[in-house]
Amino acid sequence: MSIPTPGPVLRASSSLHWGRRWLFLGLLGVAGAAWNSPRWSFQKGGPTPRSVAASPAEVPAVAEGQNPGPSAGAAAGAGEPMAGAAAAAVRERPGGEEPVARGRTAATLAPAAAADAGRPGRHLVLKPSGTAPPRAESADAPGEPPRARALRIIAECQARYRAVRDYTCTFFKRERIDGRLVPEQILAMKVRTQPRSIYVKFRQPSPGREAIYIAGQNGGKVLAHDVGLNKLLAGTLWLEPTCGRAMQDCRHPITEAGIGPLLETLKTRWSRPWDPAESVVFRADQPVGPRLCTLIETTHPRPRPDLMFYRVRVFIDNQLGLPIRFEAYDWPQAAGSETKLVEEYTYADLRLNVGLEDRDFDVSNAEYAFGRF
Repeated sequence: MSIPTPGPVLRASSSLHWGRRWLFLGLLGVAGAAWNSPRWSFQKGGPTPRSVAASPAEVPAVAEGQNPGPSAGAAAGAGEPMAGAAAAAVRERPGGEEPVARGRTAATLAPAAAADAGRPGRHLVLKPSGTAPPRAESADAPGEPPRARALRIIAECQARYRAVRDYTCTFFKRERIDGRLVPEQILAMKVRTQPRSIYVKFRQPSPGREAIYIAGQNGGKVLAHDVGLNKLLAGTLWLEPTCGRAMQDCRHPITEAGIGPLLETLKTRWSRPWDPAESVVFRADQPVGPRLCTLIETTHPRPRPDLMFYRVRVFIDNQLGLPIRFEAYDWPQAAGSETKLVEEYTYADLRLNVGLEDRDFDVSNAEYAFGRF
């Protein structure tokens, strides 16, 4: 009696029978290989890359000749599809982890991740680019000399500064006057770029002292007032920016204050001919308060008439792409002796394009204390 079957009966020696069997086994093998792949984890919503850990090789080097740029320590995952996001940016997790080099993406970090699998240490979290803060970008030029790189970074800073209409900050200042390091001064500062306008209010010393300067207005004078009895007696003073009273405990007039003049000075100084003995060194992720910066340090071993300082240190904010700290040191009196600080300026709590108005630079502003009483 024949046995009923759901389809045609194939003999064991049929070539079609063996072809179907091998096809079925091949499909099983492909599915098993995909399931066991170490690079992919199949979850609801499709395959997503596993978490990426940075190896020491991925941490940006801090050495002369390598260029972290003003955005050192920041990385972007532009163009990487990450769990439905069109782009991703790499940020640090708290706990001392180090950022990866700029321009690395999740795809380029995958081999390092496999090598570091199971190793405790740094971790990177990929976040949608819309949540990442703005940061400065600066591409490295192969074989770029350090001096040319420093000038390029300053030029990039100037390009960004051209988009700045105004800013506010807390200005910290220390200067050496007649061989004496003046106690630190702390001022609230408002700056507008067009027309160039500056307002300062002292927090220490002489809390409450104020000054306003607007280029092309008030006869080129600084409008200022002291505090206490001096204010009661003198009221608002109209001073030449470079007169003795306006320059008290100051190396530079108010007309030279601010980020814009600092950038111009750096460009001018660094564009002149250099001695081969002079050096330029770059250091990434140097902290200035809560901000991470790229440090540019220039050293001039031999004094020259056109040089003001033995060593200059400029800190470029990684996110803003602007200098927020400047240090300058005098030549050592003897080989190996300590160098003395001459100038130190810090722009803390820097906020750009806040919408300052004419009233912010007007002595009649009710929030200010110009006048005699």
